[in-house]
Amino acid sequence: MTSSANTFTYWSLLGLSPGSNSDQLRKAFKREAKRWHPDLNRHDQSAEERFKWINEAYLVLSDPKKRFEWEIAGRPSIEIKEVIQKTSTGFSQEPENKDNNGNSTFNSAEKFLILLIAFVTIIFLNAFVF
Repeated sequence: MTSSANTFTYWSLLGLSPGSNSDQLRKAFKREAKRWHPDLNRHDQSAEERFKWINEAYLVLSDPKKRFEWEIAGRPSIEIKEVIQKTSTGFSQEPENKDNNGNSTFNSAEKFLILLIAFVTIIFLNAFVF
């Protein structure tokens, strides 16, 4: 179930369907962590990034509270970016999410957080005004 594209949800990153139980989750985590471990994929920045996302996916999906919060946020997807190597300087650079005007954009989780902060702020201010 792993996607061939670079956009994943936590479930697809681990190769599972959303109804999987904790035993299947643990087995999938071990399988994918072993496959993408940085020690086994030396000099591959994309594998290292994917390994980090696999760890985060397991932490979120194995904790009921974090899993609920992730599902409330609309199950945001993850984009695993290909790392661009600069051969002349030896530095690596990841492309940023930018719109057509060159402005940085927010992903869906960041938009949800901004909306939540604005809502709480409005409620808080109304409590003291009235």
